[in-house]
Amino acid sequence: MPSSCPICEQPIPSTVAHCMVCGFPTALAIEALRSLSGFDPGPGDSAEVPAPAAPRAKPKPAPPTPEAELTIAISRDLRTKLDLVRELGRGAPDVTSEMCQAALSEAEGRMSEALDVLRQAQARLESETDELLGRRLTALEERRTALQQSGVRFAITDDLQRLRDAIEGDRREEAVGLLADTERRIAQFEADWKGLQGLLTQIDGLRSEAGDLGIPLGEISSELEGIRDRLSAGPLTEDALDEAAQDAAQTLMLLHEAIPSSLEEELGRHEVTLNAFPEDHAASAIARRLHVEATRHLKKGRLSDAVASVRELRRQLELLAKEPPAAPTPGAEGEGVAPPLDETESAALDRLLKKARSLAARVRTLPPDSDTARDAAMQIREATDQLRDRRLKEADLTLSRLMRLLAYETPRS
Repeated sequence: MPSSCPICEQPIPSTVAHCMVCGFPTALAIEALRSLSGFDPGPGDSAEVPAPAAPRAKPKPAPPTPEAELTIAISRDLRTKLDLVRELGRGAPDVTSEMCQAALSEAEGRMSEALDVLRQAQARLESETDELLGRRLTALEERRTALQQSGVRFAITDDLQRLRDAIEGDRREEAVGLLADTERRIAQFEADWKGLQGLLTQIDGLRSEAGDLGIPLGEISSELEGIRDRLSAGPLTEDALDEAAQDAAQTLMLLHEAIPSSLEEELGRHEVTLNAFPEDHAASAIARRLHVEATRHLKKGRLSDAVASVRELRRQLELLAKEPPAAPTPGAEGEGVAPPLDETESAALDRLLKKARSLAARVRTLPPDSDTARDAAMQIREATDQLRDRRLKEADLTLSRLMRLLAYETPRS
């Protein structure tokens, strides 16, 4: 009987019926060894089966041929360069298909063919990369020239020269890094310069309009000239352009503070002038409408429209100044009746209350979602508060202003 199990090769005593490890029957051990080793003992042979031979050592792989080593080196170089040129984004060359073709040829044992394909791919990748770098450098120089023609010089000449030197010196990795950084910087500079141009355009427009109306601007003009001097002084860095943009934003904010206050004062003076005319005075109707428009534009922050309305209002007032003031005519609703000189406070309050009720009724006829309805409701509340506090002159002005506002609105049907 064999001394070891033919299945798990563990020692088995001759007295047991099964292997203590795998449970194989010991009575079948000889048959199992015969089937595994192919050994069939004759009648005179011993029943003992020789132990299986030790496994053969695996043969060492043959060293790669010079062609295979060169193929591996070129493939690694191509993968590195592909990862590099992908940083260039659009238009980057690609030799992935050639590398796949070379891999198939190598797998089929055609090493020379695979090596030729990889060499051609390497030459094409380097050539197309150089062409792409040259085109992108030319585009950067054109963008720099366009910035100069628009009124600003970007301090990027030294960076472009370093990029050119890297391209001409075949330092592709350095050139790709410089190109990506330079393109990012010039794109940000162009965006910032466009924003600054928009600010300067707004400042010039508001300053011109304010100058036409004779609105004092203080140091705003000198601030603007200082910004333009800095822009034309020499090449600007990103930080210098950002500083100029901040100063321009501050100047625009000062304009938005100076112009409305001056227009409000002027509209207040014109309101007193218009109040001297009766509400049914035809010659002053255009001026009243312009006064309403200018006030509305000013409340909405539309300074250019407000300035234009005030300019036209001045012309109408000049025409009215040449006409003698018309005598007040009693109106059908009593809204345009001039208060008597000896009117008592109680009578004035009663008159203004009637005027407020009449105007409130007209406000309710306006479209509820219109700007005029909202403005009129606010003025009604303001006049009510003034009447409650016995500020009769202010209430009279507020109600007169509301009358002019409603005079040019069409009630809803």
